[in-house]
Amino acid sequence: MYKKTLTTVLIILICISLSWAEEDDAPNPADYLVVAKESTTPPKIDGVLDDAFWAEAAVLDMFTQYEPREGAEPTEKTIAYIGYDRNNLYIGIRAFDSNPKAVRACLTQRDKSMGDDEITIYLDTFNDKKRAFAFLVNPCGVQSDGVYNESARRHRGGGFSRIDKNWDTFFHTGATLDDEGYSAEISIPFKSIRFPDSSSQTWGLQIQRNIRRKNEEIYWYPRSRNVNGFLLQAGQLQIKGDLEKGKNLEIMPVLTALKEGSGTIDPEAGLNLKYGITSNMTIDLAVNPDFSQIEADIPKIDVNQRYAVYYPEKRPFFLEGKDYFDTPIELIYTRNITTPMWGSKLTGKSGKTTMGFMSTYDAAPTDIDLPGAPEQESDRGFVNIFRLKQDIYAESYIGALYTDKRTGADWSSVNTNSNQVGGVDGHLKLGRFNRFTFQVVGSQSKVEEQKTDVVPAMQFDLSHASRRWSVSASYTHLPPDFEASVGFIRRRDIRQARARVGYNILPMNDIIVDIRPSIEYRRAYDFEGTLTDEEIQIGGFISGWRNSYIFANYNYEFERYNGVDFNRQGIRTMLGSDPLKWLGGRLNLSMGDSIYYDDDPYLGWKVSYGGTLIFRPLTNLRLFYNYSNNTFWEHRGGAQVYKINIISQRITWQMTRHLSLRLITDYNDYDGDLFNSLLLSYQLNPGTVFYLGMDDNRLRENGVYQNLGNFYFLKFSYWWRL
Repeated sequence: MYKKTLTTVLIILICISLSWAEEDDAPNPADYLVVAKESTTPPKIDGVLDDAFWAEAAVLDMFTQYEPREGAEPTEKTIAYIGYDRNNLYIGIRAFDSNPKAVRACLTQRDKSMGDDEITIYLDTFNDKKRAFAFLVNPCGVQSDGVYNESARRHRGGGFSRIDKNWDTFFHTGATLDDEGYSAEISIPFKSIRFPDSSSQTWGLQIQRNIRRKNEEIYWYPRSRNVNGFLLQAGQLQIKGDLEKGKNLEIMPVLTALKEGSGTIDPEAGLNLKYGITSNMTIDLAVNPDFSQIEADIPKIDVNQRYAVYYPEKRPFFLEGKDYFDTPIELIYTRNITTPMWGSKLTGKSGKTTMGFMSTYDAAPTDIDLPGAPEQESDRGFVNIFRLKQDIYAESYIGALYTDKRTGADWSSVNTNSNQVGGVDGHLKLGRFNRFTFQVVGSQSKVEEQKTDVVPAMQFDLSHASRRWSVSASYTHLPPDFEASVGFIRRRDIRQARARVGYNILPMNDIIVDIRPSIEYRRAYDFEGTLTDEEIQIGGFISGWRNSYIFANYNYEFERYNGVDFNRQGIRTMLGSDPLKWLGGRLNLSMGDSIYYDDDPYLGWKVSYGGTLIFRPLTNLRLFYNYSNNTFWEHRGGAQVYKINIISQRITWQMTRHLSLRLITDYNDYDGDLFNSLLLSYQLNPGTVFYLGMDDNRLRENGVYQNLGNFYFLKFSYWWRL
């Protein structure tokens, strides 16, 4: 009875929130229109705003708080300057601070300045409110960059930001700390970004400053919680001069060498090419590319897991233009392309049409997962992907995707096994507060003589976001024989409906910024009509002082596994904070009933806990520790079935802005694995790098660590831009 009552309450709340929201005044667009001034004498990018260029630049000094007090005056003054020449866009920032010694700034690796004070520049170069380039700089001049995608799903395990920092490009930064705060200069080559191939430009522009110790987030164009969309809240930047547009050739030769123990050195050479056909269309080619992973995955617990563990992509070729290929159902998971020998890619936007094409040859393709199919012998594989998106109005698009994977034992039999997936998707902004996302696709698979008909799959999401309400409802339809061999489908044979309602309480003070209670309901059936899952979650999230947060939820869940029905309940909590300039950390705890996934499953009791510590004793020394424990008992108070402890350590010493030394240690006491990695890095820019490292792998047997081998590796690449 309570389930029907809860469902009714959820539907009523969704209807109320979709039809009601607060209104507030929007900023006057004329106050946030910037006409950039051209100069023939560029500034020196050293972080000091003493060049004559800045005296002639456009001045932006109207900044507004978003957190902790939305709409209030910032506690510290910020002034931005913008100008350009034919080759570059220049942005200068004067960030005043009443307590300069408290500014949070570390000398660290590129893209690793999380937790520092920071300036972020967003450039929506097509002014379509969908996608923007993001350029970040901290008070030490450390660069970060990425792509902000309005319609992108949250990255798995990836926090709260929609900026995908896997994208890297070439730009210059400089910054200096002084007794008034800090200043920063940014130079962005027009060759490094994509924009319309026209005689004049109008871009969306937003500038953000974070003052970490105050938990203060300020914006040039005022940002409101009562607007569903971020890029919609941006000013306009006009550039009327003649710009250097695309048509640039980038060449990146790569040399790698690997030596195992006392064996011989195994060198390999590769080549990466990038050609800008126009300012908005680019070709990428890679021959014998370097797909080595300099950054190791943090270990995850993979014991007693019903579904595959997800790991993010880290290989440069696949990261370039990755967001072009994203869809609501994750049909492109490039880690399924395990050993590519060459790849090609075309990405870009012409008018309102975005397109992408990628083709790779894989020397060790993954199997095509077809129920009841015979064992596959696959040593050759081709993957081709085509993506098309058409803007239909601001913040909305209709898209199409097609993937084709073919595998075989050799070249002559590469069509022995195949999987094709094709369909349409879209993202629609409905009114001021609502969004609707959908995808409808079909797959067809063949393994030797076994072949499926076209198998449909679909997903629909409706969401509402305003100042007070956060509401969503979704439906997923994935048949048992639907196969997306290039994608990541955690579970098939499922028809699932989900609804969630959250409410936002806004104290907006120095201690508590917001309180977000929520309730969520999920129900799933298999394609034989059997109820397989039902879940209720009641939770809350509180954020506030010094980037602190508390999250807690209670869940009741019914799950059917291997023909057995289980009812379970549990709690989960997380706590995080960055209380000091040199210290931050996270803690988590969960406990409750848990299923032991086996041929003869049973309901046991599981407790998981762990934490992360980030310690910065010096400006250029960063220590990261992560600990996780997972213990399972036959029942509460019963015999222990397994216990897993995983400890991870990352120590980075940044000797200069470009030179660093890093030590990784990972230990898993369940498997007895001990992994150590030492890496010396020199990174002039994202493409000009030198790495020299050693990996040491050991396995504990009978209390003694056996050496499984030492690996020595070298990588050198150089980025030419012609």
